[in-house]
Amino acid sequence: MLRKQDILLEKWLNEFKSPNTRKVYKSGIRDFAKKMNITDLEEYVLGSPDVTSDLRKYLRLIQERPTKTIHTYIASVKSFLQDNGVKIPDTEWKKLKRRGFMPKRIRAETRDKAPTKQQLKKVLNYVDIKGKALILFLASSGARIGETLSIPISDFDLESDPPRAFIKNKYTKDGVGERTVFFSYEARDALKAWLAIKDKMGKRDGSTHKDARMFPFVQNTANDLLQRAFDKAGLGEKDKRTNRRIYHLHSFRKFFRTKIGLDLDMTNSLLGHCEYLDSSYLRQEEEEIAKAYLEAMPNVSVYELQNTELKEKADKNEEENRTLQEKVNRMEEELRNMQSMMRQILQKLPQGD
Repeated sequence: MLRKQDILLEKWLNEFKSPNTRKVYKSGIRDFAKKMNITDLEEYVLGSPDVTSDLRKYLRLIQERPTKTIHTYIASVKSFLQDNGVKIPDTEWKKLKRRGFMPKRIRAETRDKAPTKQQLKKVLNYVDIKGKALILFLASSGARIGETLSIPISDFDLESDPPRAFIKNKYTKDGVGERTVFFSYEARDALKAWLAIKDKMGKRDGSTHKDARMFPFVQNTANDLLQRAFDKAGLGEKDKRTNRRIYHLHSFRKFFRTKIGLDLDMTNSLLGHCEYLDSSYLRQEEEEIAKAYLEAMPNVSVYELQNTELKEKADKNEEENRTLQEKVNRMEEELRNMQSMMRQILQKLPQGD
């Protein structure tokens, strides 16, 4: 049975569609209640609290936390209070910032890393076919985890060369960044293997994975799956300052960004950075980008063995080029012979007076 303060909180959280948003907001509000010794949230919001004073006190208590956590928690508390009738004037928020209570935003406080191919091989040893398909797709496409978990099977083209997936705006961050992404042959093969058993594979709640999406589960499930694999592979290291994992879901995107080896505009376009999609990506033909990606595919492929497919294609092209060159050489030789014969014939013809 829910405690009284949890009833109000859960009712408010249920207004949010994203499970991740609900999880983050819940953590922030519970932390605020715990630090401020609030046992009944409903009683607190109805009691005309001195919220400015309380927020200052709370900010002092969490000042050692990472700045991103502080801003996220404060945003959740602000939203919760205002939605429940506790208005906080903008002037008070500005005072909190001007007087140093709110820390300045600092990006990437955690010393996160892009995993190496060898490390990814270790991680892949500790996941099932679903996890393998997910990891290889994320690492070779550069797609965000939220986008990946939303893409329907119908928007994957496993028969194209290179394989590709179309990410609609409604699946992207902030609803912008619609694009086609490409992925490796090994990711394609893992996806095919996953599709072969997907609809029959059961979940813990007794249901199956039968769904229009390629990966029909929420981000928390993906996070738990991958964190366990990282831990078993000996990659569960945490940043000493922030206590956050150095290797996490977004590490695959960093792997793609640092390994793909394409020019800056094309790389950022494939990553879905809208400022690049508005310019370079839209001016380039999809097949032009596909051709560039195909050449760079080995850079974001984990297993060397799968690159035999690329090698076979290169060998085939080389053989075709060699055959074509031989034909050209024969034609040139025939042309020289014909020219020689023509000269001989002309020399034998009677000369005019």
